[in-house]
Amino acid sequence: MKTLHNLKPGNIYAVHSGAYAGEMLVFISKTPQQYNFLAVPTMLNRNVPKESYDLAWNSDIIKYVEKAPDTVLKVCLHQYKLNEKSNNRRQ
Repeated sequence: MKTLHNLKPGNIYAVHSGAYAGEMLVFISKTPQQYNFLAVPTMLNRNVPKESYDLAWNSDIIKYVEKAPDTVLKVCLHQYKLNEKSNNRRQ
């Protein structure tokens, strides 16, 4: 089992397989039950249960890419909030 790393806002993860293969997930925030991401290029909110994230991380379905520049993180946070307000969410 791979060691989980510390998720920080702006961390970018590539999805290598599954329904969301090809997306980049920008970490936004977390709750006790889930991690919240903005998917790029779809610009949709992805709310991932912690167990699903752990499985994807340990199975190399998702891999860390890099930390987004502050300007990119600011745009992603804004888009995530717009999606939440408009209820334009898909999980």
